[in-house]
Amino acid sequence: MDYRTRITTLYRGFNAAEKLIFINIVIFTIVALYNTIYHSLTKTHSTFFVEYFTLPNGSELFYKPWTIITYAFMHVNFFHLIFNCIGLYFTARIFNTFFTEKQFITVYTYGIFAGAILFLIAYNVLPAFADEPALLMGASAAILAILAAGATYSPNLIVNLFGVFPVKYWIIAALLVVSYISYIPYSNAGGHFAHIGGVLIGYFYVKQLTKGNDIGIGFERFWESLTNYFTFKKKSPLKTVYKNKTKKRSTKTTTSSPNQQQREIDGILDKISKSGYESLTKQEKDFLFKAGKNN
Repeated sequence: MDYRTRITTLYRGFNAAEKLIFINIVIFTIVALYNTIYHSLTKTHSTFFVEYFTLPNGSELFYKPWTIITYAFMHVNFFHLIFNCIGLYFTARIFNTFFTEKQFITVYTYGIFAGAILFLIAYNVLPAFADEPALLMGASAAILAILAAGATYSPNLIVNLFGVFPVKYWIIAALLVVSYISYIPYSNAGGHFAHIGGVLIGYFYVKQLTKGNDIGIGFERFWESLTNYFTFKKKSPLKTVYKNKTKKRSTKTTTSSPNQQQREIDGILDKISKSGYESLTKQEKDFLFKAGKNN
């Protein structure tokens, strides 16, 4: 088994959250390698990935619409990536206790869009940010949607904060929201607006779900049809080959000349010497048995 097969097998064994962590790490590694090579050769810093894959707050969005999704897979630096991956891992574990993997993908995706929308509203409507250029990147909004959904569904769940302090899950979510609001006037306002967007959609999703209104069902159906489209269904070659061989063998058995029959016997005996008698097909065993009786 070569390394590509091993990686593919390992990847297929991951759940949705682990696959997202893997994808984010791979993307960050590619970007880091590109930036390092570019800087080593030109003595300047590349802006390619930032320019084409992070979410802008201005008119650039109209000719770079994909950035409303791709921004969630771009990270500022290594620590930004690590904290998001750790946060995603633990919030997903709690989320998956109560919800399905399809619901996880739905809430995560809704978190990406909600974070982008609140970021765009803030930087195009609010006077303090309207004329200020900004870029959005990182998976935090999506991760906070997962956290908020879990905390809304099971607010009294006890979580060991830093592995030591037992805290109710809703308190962790509430403290994070308060911290984001408090930091908006001072630093990373766009990021904090996106965080709040993620929290709001996670909360709203679960509240609607408990009322019997699944706002994610449409996306789940879309995602299922999309994955089915890109899933290659392999036909079983054994059945087809078996039928063809049967027809071939029956034709040869009934019409073959003595020389042809001997060649077939030699071929079967050679197969036995290499792989053993059990490797023969039923037709080959029957052919050998009849040939032995005729001789």
